[in-house]
Amino acid sequence: MNRDFQIIQLQINECSLKALPNRQRNQLIACMHAHNELAVLNRLLMFSCNDVGVGELHDHAQGVQMWCIMQVLTGKLFETWNVLNERFLKSNPTDPAIVALSEDHKQNLAWLTDYFSSKDTALRIIRDKSAFHYDKQLNLDEAAADVSECERRVYLAQHPANGLYYLGSSLVFRTVFAMVADKVGGTSAMSQIERMQKGVAIALADVQEVNVHLHAVLYGLISAALAKPEGAPLAETHQLRIPVVDAPPPGMVALPMFLDIGD
Repeated sequence: MNRDFQIIQLQINECSLKALPNRQRNQLIACMHAHNELAVLNRLLMFSCNDVGVGELHDHAQGVQMWCIMQVLTGKLFETWNVLNERFLKSNPTDPAIVALSEDHKQNLAWLTDYFSSKDTALRIIRDKSAFHYDKQLNLDEAAADVSECERRVYLAQHPANGLYYLGSSLVFRTVFAMVADKVGGTSAMSQIERMQKGVAIALADVQEVNVHLHAVLYGLISAALAKPEGAPLAETHQLRIPVVDAPPPGMVALPMFLDIGD
């Protein structure tokens, strides 16, 4: 069922924004921009999980589309953490914005510090092996030795937007997600396909949890900067309520697999 709700519009005071020291203004803008990027990519990931057709072609296109969005989102999660680390956490003494975080937000930050410091997490494996580059040392031997008939397919189209080289993505993602499952353990009796399926479930769960903690910390930093109790508030007191009518739940929105591009 679709829903109606309201969005609160705040107006940022021009003089207060200009009066911010460069460091604080850059921190605020970086956090806002990172939040927007994560919100967009998370919506795309949710939509990519919803079916739009039936048959192997649609299954293959949907799988590749979902996997690709997940790996881009994974890379962006790491880049967002790098923003927090470089612009806030490396400060000595501790950055005032970190000191001002609530205890709940500090716990979220501690969880993130622990997660991103580990070398063996699902998202680090995806980031290092396929998020923004193609690891030439990725060993595809196991996947290639057991490649199925349907995985050995490519789909050609008049426009490249509708083409799909399923073989390329299927071997890469089967290898990467199997690696994710192997890091957790308990996979010795599993086939690579079963390990891949377990790895996908682990990665999606990690994406969800990292998102929760990252958005909480970003909200804490942004809300404190907007309030700015030590000086003039950035956000003016007047609020505008904008109605959003008939908003669909995520399960009702799907990304198309193929497009009529035209001549």
